[in-house]
Parts: sequence; structure tokens; C-alpha cells
Amino acid sequence: MSDNLQLNDDATRCPQCGKRVTAEDSACAACGFELISRQARIDCSHCGSRIPADSVQCPRCGRDPRASRFPRAARIGALVLAFMLLVCIAWVVFRAVTTNVFARALGLNALVQTPTQFIQVIYVVATTARPTASPTQNPTLTPPARSSPTATRRGTRAPTSLPPAPTPVQGFYAAPQLLAPANATVYSNGPLANITLQWQPVSPNGLRESEWYHVTITYVGRDRTPGLRNGWSKETHFVVKGEWWGDAAVDARTFKWNVEVMQIDGADPLLSPSKTLVSPTSVTRTFFWN
Repeated sequence: MSDNLQLNDDATRCPQCGKRVTAEDSACAACGFELISRQARIDCSHCGSRIPADSVQCPRCGRDPRASRFPRAARIGALVLAFMLLVCIAWVVFRAVTTNVFARALGLNALVQTPTQFIQVIYVVATTARPTASPTQNPTLTPPARSSPTATRRGTRAPTSLPPAPTPVQGFYAAPQLLAPANATVYSNGPLANITLQWQPVSPNGLRESEWYHVTITYVGRDRTPGLRNGWSKETHFVVKGEWWGDAAVDARTFKWNVEVMQIDGADPLLSPSKTLVSPTSVTRTFFWN
């Protein structure tokens, strides 16, 4: 056995006398014992054994001690997985904070004031217009004819005359009954909306040549003054013109309409100087034109 003793990595004392020595000392200063300098060592990256630093192969596992234990693809995959995990954790924490999950879990709902939202719901109910009773014809009473002062025998009944039956006024109709649209109907699409006003005929034989259906449409104009549009028709319907949509105020697009029968002089109701109402005005309905 050689008198020289090699110092390992953990040796800090002389094996001969026990005095402290350093790695740079070649001999013990106290007893003169010759020391062998320590050899540099590294840890094997696979098995963790301490081996000389100049070893190209681990004497224990037989692998390259400096080679990485994990391949590059595995390291990249691990980094990507760790990044995705961090993103998921951040998202869970964000949702928990924004939805007050922590407050509900700790029973602090009373301390968290949630703004109250009021939603106003408007119900539009279409109602059927009640029929308007036609005006009662007031019969013209003819006073009974006075008997002539001709003398009659005693006991003979004097002749009496009965009043004639009342003659109805010719050409007077009942109020038109509105059919469509239903009351409070809402139209959209602006001037492109198709709005057709319809009503029942006042006579099974139609109107006479000098009689027309007069349609009246009222609304609030852009200058906040009352607006009025008139329509004339021989048929029992009338199509609202699209350009009338632009005449109404932006914040008050409520249109009211009714129908009556008019007798005019001439062939054109727009140019006629004389117009006579020959029916009561129908009930008034409303439609909204947005």
C-alpha cells in the first residue's frame, strides 16, 4: 500500500496527522506527508454519480455524463404544456374575480352591490273596434188634415186621416266599418313599408258616381305641428304613400286614420269646390310607422 493517500472531494484534513490541508497543498505542512492533489469531478446527468471530470463515459451507467437527460423535443413540449397551464390558471382567476366567486364563497354577497337593471316591457294588444250605430232617421211628421166644416149627421163618426209614413233620406250611409290594420299595429322598414288601409263597403251595390270614400290621416309633423293627409278612393282600401313617412317627427311616429263617405261635385274630388258628408265618420284607429 502506498504511503501517499489521495484526497477525495470531502477530505479537508491530513490522513497522517489530522491537520487541516487545502487542495493546493502537495504535502502536509505539519508532518510532511505527501498528498496527491484532488481530481476534478462532475455528476453524471443520468445516474447522478460523482465521476472524474475528464470521463467520456460514466463508469456506473455507461452513458455520456454530459448528455442531456431529456431530449429537446420533450423539453419544448414541457414548456408549451406549462405555458398552457399558466394561461388556464390565469383565466380561472380572472373569471373568479369578475363574477364575485370569492365573495359568494365567503358569504359576502351582501357587501357586493350588483347594479339593478329595469326592463320596461310594452304589450301591444290589438282590439276590435266597436261598430258605431248608424244615426236614427228622424221621420218628418205631417200634421193631420183638418176635416172640412161639412155638417154630418148625428151619430155618424167623422172620418180621420192617418199621417203618411216617413220617407227615408236617400244617399245617407252608415259609418264605414274598419277592417285592417288592427289598432296599434307597428310597421317598420320606414318608407318601404307596405301599409294598406281596408274597410267594409257601406252599400252592397257600391258607391254612386259622385260619391267617394274619404280617408283622413293625422300625425305630428317635423316642426311639431299637426299634420294632415287626405286620401280618396272608390274601392274599400287605400295604400299609404311611402313619402309620408318622412313628414312625421322622428320621436312621434304615431298615425291616426278614419274613413267617411263624401259626395262631391264633378269628377275629381281634389278639384271639387263642393263636398257633402253622406255618412258618419268611422272610428279612429292608430298605427305606428317606424
